[in-house]
Amino acid sequence: MRILAMDIGSGTEDVLLYDDSKKIENCVKMVLPSPSRVYAKRVRYLTRLRSDLFIKGETIGGGQFVEALKKHLSTGLRVILTEDVAYSVRNNLEEVRARGFHIVSGGKTPEDFRGETLEIREVNLSRLQSFLDSFEEDSSSVDAVAIAVQDHGTPPKTLSNRRFRIDEIRKRLVNHPRLESLAYVGHEVPKHFIRMCSAVKTCRSLLPEAKPIVMDTSLAAILGCLEDSKVKRAGTALLTNIGNEHVTASVVSKGKVLAFLEHHTSLLTSKRLESMLKNFIKGKLKNEEVFEEGGHGAFYLQEPSELPKIDIIAVTGPNRTKLRMTQRETYFAVPAGDMMMTGPIGLVKATLHKIR
Repeated sequence: MRILAMDIGSGTEDVLLYDDSKKIENCVKMVLPSPSRVYAKRVRYLTRLRSDLFIKGETIGGGQFVEALKKHLSTGLRVILTEDVAYSVRNNLEEVRARGFHIVSGGKTPEDFRGETLEIREVNLSRLQSFLDSFEEDSSSVDAVAIAVQDHGTPPKTLSNRRFRIDEIRKRLVNHPRLESLAYVGHEVPKHFIRMCSAVKTCRSLLPEAKPIVMDTSLAAILGCLEDSKVKRAGTALLTNIGNEHVTASVVSKGKVLAFLEHHTSLLTSKRLESMLKNFIKGKLKNEEVFEEGGHGAFYLQEPSELPKIDIIAVTGPNRTKLRMTQRETYFAVPAGDMMMTGPIGLVKATLHKIR
């Protein structure tokens, strides 16, 4: 089986062309700048040129791209977005308009517009195919395209998007308490996950024979930790991804999820992160405590007081040293010997579970 796995984060896009006929060390791997970083650089250039912007295309991860757009607006320049692109800024279009962006339907350039038009794509399959073809690697014959993006979803107006995200994860795990169940085959993706739906649409248009699989970036990362040889030998593990935006952690015993939490990296000092995880594995962390601090929440899928002893604390993510600097002993997971492939390997694991 051949799987093109793409983990699209806020800093990098990590790509693995998995082929089960090869050793994992011989599979093609790439670490590229994320689309958000690439488009942010383009926007900053156009800001210096004092050009108004019309942006069409897909919903992508905001991050640096959105920060660049805000800076563009702050200089008095116009930014016009199609609805799909506007969801890159916020999942509530009224909030996007309130920030000064103009939103239009369809992809045609407004008649009165005299600036620069920018088309954005997050799933850059065409470019990847061209690059891989130049090395005699045929990406068009893959069995599946697995993509990880961060997608909070579009909640009802009366519900916090932080609560909505954690509730969606909890509902999925209650019925199927394995991290693999948090991945979606294309037809399973709920419509409120706009960014994921956009990724599936692109996959189907460019590689219609391949099965599309999507998963959240932080969830793919903690799943990938389970493929580390040392983590595999552990009975019960605390899997932690300290990403650029989220701290995501799960207690997993013999493949079964027992507990889950998610917070925001920027809100946690190393000391608070350590104390939070300590209370989490003791079954003493409250959902409201995490939410009131600005995080998403925490939940247990079994009686918290009956959580088994943790055999290993496995950590991944670009900010993983935030935990290592504390007094708690941790292990930096390196599935297939490469921390940057943790997300793609998690995607491969989820794909094999979903479609075999």
